[in-house]
Amino acid sequence: MKEIRDLIHPEYVFLDLTGKDKFDVIHKIILQMRGMPGLQDAGVFEEEVVRREREIPTGLQMGAALPHARSRVVDEIVMAFARLKRGVNFGAGDNEPARLVFLFGVPNDQINDYLKLIAKLCRLLKQPDFRKNLMTAKSAEEVIQLLYDV
Repeated sequence: MKEIRDLIHPEYVFLDLTGKDKFDVIHKIILQMRGMPGLQDAGVFEEEVVRREREIPTGLQMGAALPHARSRVVDEIVMAFARLKRGVNFGAGDNEPARLVFLFGVPNDQINDYLKLIAKLCRLLKQPDFRKNLMTAKSAEEVIQLLYDV
């Protein structure tokens, strides 16, 4: 099974991204994911993520969101991370806008692996120091190091 550190790469870490709403943020992230290994069609993938987000919002408490989709155009689990300059409403139960956004694409045959990854990530996001370190990271490499240690 892949770990978070296996999925995150500097070219898919976006610091201080801006967006007018969650769909704009999703669009901007996926636009930058074009050409990512394992992602066959970014346009179809975006439609799937948006559809999933409309059905069930992916905002977590404490300023994080995990937009994702099971996708027929993803060959392996793919991931991007964005830290938003200003928070965007992803429908979290505490109504706190998300500033930490982890976007995932998941092939239909790797759901269990994805759920294990998300469980680890959610445990980390509950830790105030981890969130603070993501918020203050100065580079993609710093973000990757934080995620590499998990």
